Amino acid sequence: MSTSSGRHKFYEQARFLSARSKSTTDQLSIEVRFDGPKSHVSARVKPKGPEIHAAVDDNHNGIRQDQVISEKQLIKNMIILGISSVFVFSSFFALQNIQSSIFQQTGLGIKAFCCIYGLMILSSVYGPMFVQKLTPNWTIALSFVMISLLISTFFYPRLYTLIPSAVPLGLSLGPMFSAYTSILMQLVSKITCLTDVPQERVQQRFLRMFYLFLNISRISGNLLTALLLRYGGDVYVYPTQQQLDSQPEVRYDPDSEKHDSSLTVTLSREVASRSLCATNECQDFGILRDVPKFIFLLPSNVSLMLVSVYLGLALTGVAIVTTLLDKFDLYVYQNPLERSLCLRTLKNLGLTFVDPQQRLLLPFVLFIGLEQGFMSTTFTQAYVSCALGLEAVGYTMMCMGAMNTVGALAVHQFAKHFKRPLIMAAGFVFHAGLLMVLWLWKPVRDDVAVFYVIAAAWGLCNAVWETLTLTFIVTTYTDEWYGPFAAYSLVQALGLTLAFSGSLFLCPTMEIYILAGVFILVAIPYTCLEVKVHQQRKNQEQSATL
Repeated sequence: MSTSSGRHKFYEQARFLSARSKSTTDQLSIEVRFDGPKSHVSARVKPKGPEIHAAVDDNHNGIRQDQVISEKQLIKNMIILGISSVFVFSSFFALQNIQSSIFQQTGLGIKAFCCIYGLMILSSVYGPMFVQKLTPNWTIALSFVMISLLISTFFYPRLYTLIPSAVPLGLSLGPMFSAYTSILMQLVSKITCLTDVPQERVQQRFLRMFYLFLNISRISGNLLTALLLRYGGDVYVYPTQQQLDSQPEVRYDPDSEKHDSSLTVTLSREVASRSLCATNECQDFGILRDVPKFIFLLPSNVSLMLVSVYLGLALTGVAIVTTLLDKFDLYVYQNPLERSLCLRTLKNLGLTFVDPQQRLLLPFVLFIGLEQGFMSTTFTQAYVSCALGLEAVGYTMMCMGAMNTVGALAVHQFAKHFKRPLIMAAGFVFHAGLLMVLWLWKPVRDDVAVFYVIAAAWGLCNAVWETLTLTFIVTTYTDEWYGPFAAYSLVQALGLTLAFSGSLFLCPTMEIYILAGVFILVAIPYTCLEVKVHQQRKNQEQSATL
């Protein structure tokens, strides 16, 4: 009986103490000991007083303050990484877009970029292993240094200077994107732990921020090129074989070593028709490109100014990423069954290529690389520079980059209200119309607005494809990005390599035919993927409502 009353008393005390812990106590510790038939309860309760309340309050506020500081620190690292990338890739993309117009005879710059993207295919395979040895920070810094080295060789552009600088850059681009992936995954993981925001939303947020910085670099770099070419000095055009039929009154002396002002013509002032573009056209039903009938000549002071500004921007990015970015390590999911990172990397990449969803997606990623390479080479050379002048390349590509940025944000917002297959169908119709316009339209200087409309519309289409494909990877492979993103960069680099290589010898019309054919072929599996994903999400929503 005494035992029963003792246990009843214990339950009453425990319930009393439990109630007080929510209202008038801040810390409660209960020890319960059972010694035979007796029960003993020893409770240590700290009453709620002003000093203890202040200490606990300060502690709670301290936790919240630490959490805010940690989030700010993570966002700061993302901004630092983005700003450094803007400085470096502004130079890289701007330099890339004028190569096809400057080196029309030799194709020197295009050959260098073919080498870069070709080696990037190989470097995408061993990227994580390289990052593990060097850490993400130093991998990105090394890649930025290689970009600076490539830019510096344009002070004296020769085949034996550009190719040796392009080889190490191509071998470092794959590890650089693996380092980017590692840092983004760590930022997403830490933000998810600190906040109540779902991981998928955090992933999409940081991925949008990263590609926003890359698109800003396209805008700033091309704008800088346009301004430097417009106000830095005149750009001259010289025929290489024969007199232009539409300019019989102008006489050239291509063999003259000293170019007199009376023997030179600035493209922006004299060319008022499609004569220069016509000289670069292939014959009817031709496949291979003819020898160019004209070349652009940059005065030494203009080329020196361009390369110096590009190099200064790239070195600024190197300084930012090496001094301000916090240290990050390789982010991997440790699997005790795997013996080395090399095996895990190769296994993940192999599984990515045999994944049924990836096999439907990767052909379309190849098209993304092809269409981006087409705009950077053939469109700038066979449409823009020959009709509007070399300085117009910067303005049109800046317009494309701006529309790419706006389009990426718009597609993300539209995806909240419209189904992905509907956005995909609109992109297909829009891009097919652009290919038809390029096939039928002949560039004329009087149609200035058409150049910018085509560039802006192409940027919008590119934003649709990149946003849809990247968000699919992020939402489908939430825990492991290395394999999918390595395969993405590998296949995209393959498309860029093919596009840059084709621009050296294929006619523009033939390139459009190939691009349209590939577009039709890859649209079929990608449509199947989008329909499949849409049906899966629809089934998940229906099961969730049950």
